[in-house]
Amino acid sequence: MTTAEELHVGRAAQRLGIAQPALSQHIRALEDRLGVQLFLRAHRRIALTEAGDAFLAEARAALHHADKAAGAAQRAARGETGNVVIGFVSSALAEQPFVRSLAAFRGSHPDVVIEMLLRLGGTLTDAVQNGDVDLSVTRGPLPPAVDDCESFVLCRQPLIAVLPESHRLSAQTSIPLSALAEDTLLQPDDPPGLSLGHTLQQLLAKTGFRPRHTMVVSEMSSTIGLVAAGLGVALLPASARVMRLPGVAFCALQDVQAVSELMVVHRRFERSAAVRTLLDRLRLAAETPA
Repeated sequence: MTTAEELHVGRAAQRLGIAQPALSQHIRALEDRLGVQLFLRAHRRIALTEAGDAFLAEARAALHHADKAAGAAQRAARGETGNVVIGFVSSALAEQPFVRSLAAFRGSHPDVVIEMLLRLGGTLTDAVQNGDVDLSVTRGPLPPAVDDCESFVLCRQPLIAVLPESHRLSAQTSIPLSALAEDTLLQPDDPPGLSLGHTLQQLLAKTGFRPRHTMVVSEMSSTIGLVAAGLGVALLPASARVMRLPGVAFCALQDVQAVSELMVVHRRFERSAAVRTLLDRLRLAAETPA
């Protein structure tokens, strides 16, 4: 390309830092390999043949694509491009360490495609293990650990009572759990031993609390909607306050110390730099409480 740009073997050799005879040999060897003449030579001057023009155009395009490919590889290695698929439970959107980390990642990595998949808590560890998602944000406790997955606690929230505003206790700042015995308790649709459902079952077993009626609900935003409609009461993480709807009241629980943990589940040996970068942000948020 340098010879084609200069149309002078001596100047091209000087630019390339090689001897003129060596450059002439390279040109002849290239022409022999291609089986075409690239340059016309006359009276110490050279000019591109038609074949030379065609070769130069393609050579420039190849170099451009090579540079583009190198840049794409470097950006991917820095985590600036790629895809991140996040499985999450609806209650994760009420937790500031998660939503702030996600917003900061979105701002610093605008070319990374983020896909958010709302799932039930009991399915999210399997989703990571099966490769359906890159990471999951879900409520603990989790299923038994598997070799290729790891997890960490993003944040912890005490459980509170969520009541309809028409409820007889809605004006109280705190109430005993036993005061809800006559109400319909809205319970999470979680598999036994997992997620918020297990935390509630442990609380009920520890306190001996037995609600007269129960209703199973799939996720937190639906639960709050049903409370607002007066169809029951719920025990949810305190962060549920940010999902306040008209007709809903929140009360602390007296003499109850149950805590719900929001967990991040991810592959142990993550290949994607973009996923690793987001995980680093989430770990930092977990280490730096608001």
